[in-house]
Amino acid sequence: MKVTFFLAHFPLPSQTFVLNQITALIDIGHDVEILSIWPGNFKNKHEKFIKYNLKEKTHYLNPQETRSKNSKTINRIKNIGKSFYRSDVRKAMNVRKYGMHAKNLLLPSVIALNPRPFISDVFIAHFGTEGVFALKLRQLGVISGPICTIFHGSDISHKDTVKKYLNDYQKLFAETELILPISKLWKSRLEEMGCPAEKISVSHMGVNIDDFAFEPRLINKDSINIISVARLNEKKGLVVAIKACALLKKFNIKFRYIIIGDGPLKGQLTSLISKLQLENEVELSGFKTQDSVKVLLAKADIFLLPSVTGTDGDMEGIPVALMEAMACGLPVVSTFHSGIPELVENSVSGWLAPEFDDVKLAEIIESIIQGTTDVHSVLLNARKKIEDEFNEMTLNKNLSEKLKLKFTS
Repeated sequence: MKVTFFLAHFPLPSQTFVLNQITALIDIGHDVEILSIWPGNFKNKHEKFIKYNLKEKTHYLNPQETRSKNSKTINRIKNIGKSFYRSDVRKAMNVRKYGMHAKNLLLPSVIALNPRPFISDVFIAHFGTEGVFALKLRQLGVISGPICTIFHGSDISHKDTVKKYLNDYQKLFAETELILPISKLWKSRLEEMGCPAEKISVSHMGVNIDDFAFEPRLINKDSINIISVARLNEKKGLVVAIKACALLKKFNIKFRYIIIGDGPLKGQLTSLISKLQLENEVELSGFKTQDSVKVLLAKADIFLLPSVTGTDGDMEGIPVALMEAMACGLPVVSTFHSGIPELVENSVSGWLAPEFDDVKLAEIIESIIQGTTDVHSVLLNARKKIEDEFNEMTLNKNLSEKLKLKFTS
């Protein structure tokens, strides 16, 4: 079965869940291709991108475009001008029908650059916004095949995004074949937005449990290593995490907190660390490959990810980083946020605090360190939760069967 992934940028270091799903479907035996609107980040790429030769499997629809707004517009006008004689290019400029993607000239530019149709048994669009663009390309004959769209988090929670795309989402629900939210919460949200229930199927992201040896942590009270793996943005709750660390220091707990990842809040977090005099305790270590992350997880004692709802409404889906930590035997401390309680049951398979509550986070971490809670049974429950419900191999086999059943005769 030919499966084509439809993405905005590829590869992206923070989207390991996309990379892992691509390689899993290759391993299952599917003929996998990747359609990406723009090239991604080739500097910080994971080993799998090279191992699976994914660059050769990827076609970029708009490969030369820069991020400068003026350069974008000029580039798109040039592309359109070279092919304006084509009726499909002119048709793609119909703002009434194709909305923002016609108005900003992205759609006719992509049409101009890609005269041949891309044919597949199914197109998997990651994020609702990409599903919308894929549908417009199908309407104009650039792609041919059923479209299923995976909704993750920001695409269905970010206030401005939902407002901007709501009409397009209605068309996506009506005209495409399958909608795959990654959590039960998002399934409910999609139904509220008007998506027919029969088109929706919850499709969790997961982790390859064979990649994570289960080693339940024995907490050493003399030296605690806390770790987060997260993009440095508001919804990851890292400001709250650092404030909780300041409280741990006041409790005279000796610890080291490493934050793996990069993003727009790096400057703000660096300033906060300095303001709270945590330079000796908290480290922003930047991007690490998946293999490097596994090594650091093995050395850690507690995994911290206190996700919050952003001021713009942006929310998590179900963070894969939490799954990885649970799989390898790390106590996880997170929040009652979005789909996280579908993964972490408080005091059963991990610990949850209210959003923005640095005091409660510090109290939970202190209780884990002091041994006032049954950590070992929680770690066993966490591993079982991953094995039973978030096992990547099982999830991707189920997805594969679902796609074959629905889209092949």
